[in-house]
Amino acid sequence: MAPSRSNENPLTALVVDVSPVAWGDRDLRRTASDRQRKAAGKASSGQPLILEELLVSIQAFASAFVSLERDSALFIVAVAGNEVSVVYPRKDDLEAFFSSNESKQDSGKMQTLLIQGVAELVARAAKGVGEVHNQNTASNGAIASGLSVALCLINRFLVATNSGVSALHSEHAWNRGNADDEGVIAAIGGSGKKASNKRARAWSPRTLVIQASDDRPSDYNAIMNCAFASVKHRVVVDGCFLRCDDTNASSAFLEQTCDLTGGLFLPLSAAAQANKALTEVLLSVFLPPRSCRSKLNLPAINEVDFRARSFDTGKSTNIAFVCNQCLSIFEEKPKKSCPTCLAEIKRTRH
Repeated sequence: MAPSRSNENPLTALVVDVSPVAWGDRDLRRTASDRQRKAAGKASSGQPLILEELLVSIQAFASAFVSLERDSALFIVAVAGNEVSVVYPRKDDLEAFFSSNESKQDSGKMQTLLIQGVAELVARAAKGVGEVHNQNTASNGAIASGLSVALCLINRFLVATNSGVSALHSEHAWNRGNADDEGVIAAIGGSGKKASNKRARAWSPRTLVIQASDDRPSDYNAIMNCAFASVKHRVVVDGCFLRCDDTNASSAFLEQTCDLTGGLFLPLSAAAQANKALTEVLLSVFLPPRSCRSKLNLPAINEVDFRARSFDTGKSTNIAFVCNQCLSIFEEKPKKSCPTCLAEIKRTRH
C-alpha cells in the first residue's frame, strides 16, 4: 500500500544571520588556524565555519526542501547587523510568487538569488557599521527584525492562498476545507471557477532561524512578541545556534522562543559544523516536516532559562526594574530617565 500523503503543505521561512562582524571574526580565526596547521604539516580542521560554507549548506537545505514536496513554499530572509532583507524571492518577485505559489520553484534561481542577495546585504551592513553609535548592537544580528519579517511573509502567503481572507484571523482560517469558496478576491474578479484541491489543503507554517551572533538585550521584548504571536497562530519556530568555538555559548532568546512554540533548538559546536557537517544537521534534523517529527528521534529541549535579560548589561537576572512605558528591563534602577524610551523616572512617595 502506498504511504498516505499529508494533508498539509510545508511552508518555511528561513532566517539566516550573516552579520559581517561575526562572520569576519570567524574568518580571521579560520585563517589563523589553517596557517598554524599548515606549518605543522596538517590539513585544515574546517573550524570555525565560514560564511561561504554556510551558504553552501543553506543551498543544499533549500534544494532538498522544495524537492520533497511539489506544493511546498520557501522564503529566505537574511539578517546582517541592523539590516534585514528578503533574499528569496526578491522584492520585485514577491507579488508574482504570492499569486502563483503553486508553480514549481527553481532551485538554480534560488541559489543564485541567495548568493546575490546576501552579498548586497553584507556590503550594505558593513558600510553602516561605523555609522552607528552602539557597536555591540551593530555587530550582532537583528534576529527580532528578521523573525518579524518572516512572520509577515507567512501571513501574506496564507492570505494569498486563502483567496484574500486573512489566514491569521482565526486558527482554522487557512484550513477551511471548502473547495467551492474562492473568497473575496475571486468575487471581485468575477471568476466562476471552482478552487483546486491544492488550494483546499492546509499549510504547515514554520520558521527556521540560523543564528551566528550573540543576542541583543534590547530585542528581548520584540523577540517575545514574535514568540507569543507564533504560539497564537500555530507557527513553529526552530532554532540553530552556530558556536564559534567549543564554549557553551548559546542564544537564550531563541531557545525560549523555540520552547514556547514547540520547535527544535540545537546549539552546534564548532566541530559539529566542520567539513560539511552543518549540511548533514540541517537535512537530518530540520528538514523533516512537522508531521514526521513524532516518529523521529530528534533533539529535545530539556532545560530552558526563562530568566529575563537586563537591557543594559545583557545578563540574566531574577529581580529587575521594569520601565512602565516601554517595558525595558534593567538590573540597576536608572537614575533620571529610561535609557530606552527616555521616559522620566519619578520618585514614589510612601
